Parts: sequence; structure tokens; C-alpha cells
Amino acid sequence: MDNLLDWNRWLHIVAGFAGLAAFWIPVFVRKGGELHRYAGRVFRYSAFVVLTAAGLAVLGRIGHALATGTYPADNPEAWAFLLFLGYLALVTGGILSHGIGVLAAKRDLTGLDTPYRRLTAWSMIAASIMIVFWALYWRPDNAILLLALSPIGIGNGIGILNLARGRNNRPGQWKIEHLNAMLGCGIAFHTAFAVFGANRFFSYDIPGAWQILPWIAPAAIGIPASALWARYYRRRLPPVPA
Repeated sequence: MDNLLDWNRWLHIVAGFAGLAAFWIPVFVRKGGELHRYAGRVFRYSAFVVLTAAGLAVLGRIGHALATGTYPADNPEAWAFLLFLGYLALVTGGILSHGIGVLAAKRDLTGLDTPYRRLTAWSMIAASIMIVFWALYWRPDNAILLLALSPIGIGNGIGILNLARGRNNRPGQWKIEHLNAMLGCGIAFHTAFAVFGANRFFSYDIPGAWQILPWIAPAAIGIPASALWARYYRRRLPPVPA
């Protein structure tokens, strides 16, 4: 089991670095060009590997805890952290899937109203609610982190459902949806690097409550940047038909 988890971790790390590198290429090159599409595919496949590896790691750790008789009441902090990582993997996967799906349904985004898309959206919402209840019931040390990032799943899940039902389905809206989804995945990649990867390279130690900073800094920077970028592209969209 330990060897499998080690291999899974290294696969996660390698794919994560590939995804980080590929993420920035579409930001600077011509949108829709060959290099943009190529880098996008690299990022997409890297993200699939990263998220699959993360999900397997979480399931493996949970299985090991249950097999050794370690239940949430015995170590609520550790369980909260595992479930939170699983929540992030699920939500990021849902956002990534949405960002890819809108490319295939450019002309009519109600084509996204499929059982798979609805299940994905409701799973994101349910996962957000679950970690809120977990934080309030068990009150682990990282409860503030769970509560701070829980709206991500709810907000994105509701947004996907509304779009699939035809709300805000204006011409060219797929571009905004794709942009926001890919930037959301990029935020998740940079959060993982800030929390787990950067510390291995720079060996810094963040004291006390400041330990939450690497978790929220990428979102605090990326979400406003995404909003500004989306606003810029929204102004270039065709007018809504009367």
C-alpha cells in the first residue's frame, strides 16, 4: 500500500508541475491559436492525472484509517483535512469538466443539461454543504479553512445548473464560461503548489493562524483577476437579441 501511495504521489507531483507550466501559455498567446489549443490539452490531461491521483490518495488514506480503527472522533483534524482535499479534487474536477464541456456546446449551452452535468453540479453543492456541517459539528482546527472555501462548490454548482437551464445563455457566453473555468482550475493548481510544493523548495514556516494564507492567497488574487478578465471579454460579446 505504501509503495502504491508513493507512486501515486510522484505521479501527482509530475503532472502538477506540467499543468502549472502549461497553464500560463494560453494566458499570453493568441486565443484560439494552435499553441493555445496544444497547451490547453496538456493542461487538461495534466489536471485529469492530478485530480485522479488526489482522489485515489484520499480514498487510500481513508481506507487505511478505517482499517486501523481510526475514526473521525479519534482524530477529527486529520479526517477534516482528508475530506477537504477530496472536496477540492471533486470541485476542481467539476469546474474542469464544465470548462471543457462549453467548448463542445458553444452555440447552445442548454446542451449541457445532461444527467452527467446535473450530477456533477449537485455533487459539488453537496460536497460544499458536507464540509460546512463537518466543520460546525467536529470543530477541527482547520474549520475556518473549510468554511472559507466551501462557497466554491456551491457557487460553481449553481452556476452550472443555471447555465444548462438556459439562464445567462447569451451569444458568446461560452467564452466567459471557459475562461472562468480554466482560471478556476489554475487557482486550484497554484493553491496546491503554495501549500504543498513551495514549502519543499523554500522551507518556510508560517506561524499560527497565518498558515491559512497559502490556502487563500491564490484565490484572493485569482478570483478578482478572473472577474476583471471576464468583464473585459463580456464587453466584446455580441449584444443580447431583443
